[in-house]
Amino acid sequence: MKKKDTFIVIILGIITIAVIGFGFRYRQNKQAELMGTNSHSEINQSDNFDTRKNEQTEKKRANFLSAFDENRESNTVGDFLQYVNYAKGNSKIAFYGEAADQETWTVNTVHQLKNENDLPELETHYLSTLDSEVLTERLSELTEINPDVVFFHTPMPLYNYISWTEDGPVEKDNITDIISTYAEIKHALPNSLVVLVTPFPQAADPESEEEESWHQVDIDALLVRAEEYAIPVFNLHNEMMEYVTLNEMAIADLYENEELADVSQEVAKDIFLNVIKTTKVDTSTAFIIDGEPKKVEIEIESESSLESVEEVIEESEPVEIEEEWSEEETEVEVWVPAPPASPSENTGGATESSTISSSSESTSSASSSSSAVSSENVQSTEPVDEVESSSITEDAE
Repeated sequence: MKKKDTFIVIILGIITIAVIGFGFRYRQNKQAELMGTNSHSEINQSDNFDTRKNEQTEKKRANFLSAFDENRESNTVGDFLQYVNYAKGNSKIAFYGEAADQETWTVNTVHQLKNENDLPELETHYLSTLDSEVLTERLSELTEINPDVVFFHTPMPLYNYISWTEDGPVEKDNITDIISTYAEIKHALPNSLVVLVTPFPQAADPESEEEESWHQVDIDALLVRAEEYAIPVFNLHNEMMEYVTLNEMAIADLYENEELADVSQEVAKDIFLNVIKTTKVDTSTAFIIDGEPKKVEIEIESESSLESVEEVIEESEPVEIEEEWSEEETEVEVWVPAPPASPSENTGGATESSTISSSSESTSSASSSSSAVSSENVQSTEPVDEVESSSITEDAE
């Protein structure tokens, strides 16, 4: 019985070990299957997430483009840059005109605009004309860049400004030059959105009791002209003046060594970024996905026509004076010879000849004293003297 019991125990032990091993092996296989299922599920979930994200992005893009096109005449520059970015995959801006290259406030504005408007591919170019003789000197470079938005920094406008020189007063007005430069930029870049950017205030009006800009009248005149031609404007001048007034500052406090101070640079950045995001302009004259932008037609009255009219007036005045003087002289120089005297009237002829001689002398003295008598009239009086002399001789005989 003992051998039999021992054998049974051994058999049961072997079976137990086999069951345990089989169970362990089964557990490992199940765990592997579960891990494979989870991995596949994670992959599917990841794919589904990317698909949903792409679908949401595409839907957002389509909705934005549709909404923008429905209201193109009243959109912000920030939205226009986003519109171009959705359509092309990137967008470009250029700072052109009377502003230094890469000023602190412009660089900081672009950096913040990229982050807040999700424009990582935004290209920025700087083309300053401060050292140029004319505003359009670097227009060819701007055309090669072909930016989507051009911030045209205008010079400080001068409206009916009188400058005294050695030759007298000279009237200066560069607003027409600013408008014509805008027209040339739009002609060269029909798909670009061109925005006028006014300069910051530079000096205070010494005749004003309050802190007012010396160029406020000029800025207002530029705004009026821009409105006439429907030109979009970022009026940084007046925005900065509001900041100066609100903080009870002086315009001179904005500057340090003739440049914007660090605090003013930060204020300028905030002002510029705010107008980009909030100021609505007409974008129908710029890039559109389906179709052509509206043409900009600016007709500026030629100054040459006004100058020609002035020249005609100046030339006509002396002609009228000369004609009046000529008629007056003609009356003085008119002389009618007397009929020849008969032999029986010798005494009367002598008297008449003396009268004629005195008349001739008075006529010649009048012609010599008058400075306006023409040489032609003087020559015409010489034959008269000869006739007088011959007539006197005949009478004397």
